[in-house]
Amino acid sequence: MSEKKAISYVILSSLIWSTSFPAVKLGLSYLSPITFIFFRFLLGTLFYVILFFFLEKNFNTYIFKEKSIYLLGTLTFLSYIFQYLGQQYTLASRTALIINLFVIWVPILAIIFLKEKPSRRLLFSFAFLLPGMFLLTTGKNVKEVFHSQIMLGDVIVLLASFCWAFYVIISKSLLKKYNSHEVNMVTFGITALLSLPTFLILDNGTQMIFNWKSLLLVVHLALNCTVIAYYLYVTGLKHAGAIKTTFFVSLEVLFSFIVAVIFLGEKWEPLELVGGAMMLLAVALAV
Repeated sequence: MSEKKAISYVILSSLIWSTSFPAVKLGLSYLSPITFIFFRFLLGTLFYVILFFFLEKNFNTYIFKEKSIYLLGTLTFLSYIFQYLGQQYTLASRTALIINLFVIWVPILAIIFLKEKPSRRLLFSFAFLLPGMFLLTTGKNVKEVFHSQIMLGDVIVLLASFCWAFYVIISKSLLKKYNSHEVNMVTFGITALLSLPTFLILDNGTQMIFNWKSLLLVVHLALNCTVIAYYLYVTGLKHAGAIKTTFFVSLEVLFSFIVAVIFLGEKWEPLELVGGAMMLLAVALAV
């Protein structure tokens, strides 16, 4: 696969992931965040097993002997737990900003562990991407971000950001020996297993509303935002550098705002428009 095609896979995955934000926002009126995580990865694993056997792919069982695959599943589980837990104790704008700091951590880790060398053009693009992302995620609450004290939630969400960064690095390493189907299917299964005790303990007694709307949202998260999006992203990561794929997957922030305008009726503030324009400029420079 060419690098351009790999990048197109990553951009498409970020577009699909952007729809998860309004889906979760709507779904939280029916189910708790932990319930979403559990059913998302449980159904995602089942969907992937069916897809895998339908495609008649050979499965390399040696992946179960890789310690890093269990670490990958644990990081995926922790990243969602930290994100959902942390956002309850900090500002929404801070959550979005801190989570996306993985765009900074990944290049640093990729240079250290993967020996990647980003081009000057890509590094120059980051000079527009990072401030653009900042304005886009904090446009409505810039004063709050700077003038409010550091909260416990900030630290917890920062842990989620680190988890995502190490997820990218470990995935890239595993993809040198295994295909994206094998890595994803085992990772989802481990995440679902780790979610089960958390779901049973923390959600014990929590009211859950299962109807066609909540079921449709869970299926969307499991099939589209987990199976399809992760397949596209991990396949793109396999054929392109960790730094470059991280750059383009950050477009999820921009797509999320566009989706929110279309489906939730939200309006853009002037600073958000400036941030979005800067991110588009960064992409134009990087391509």
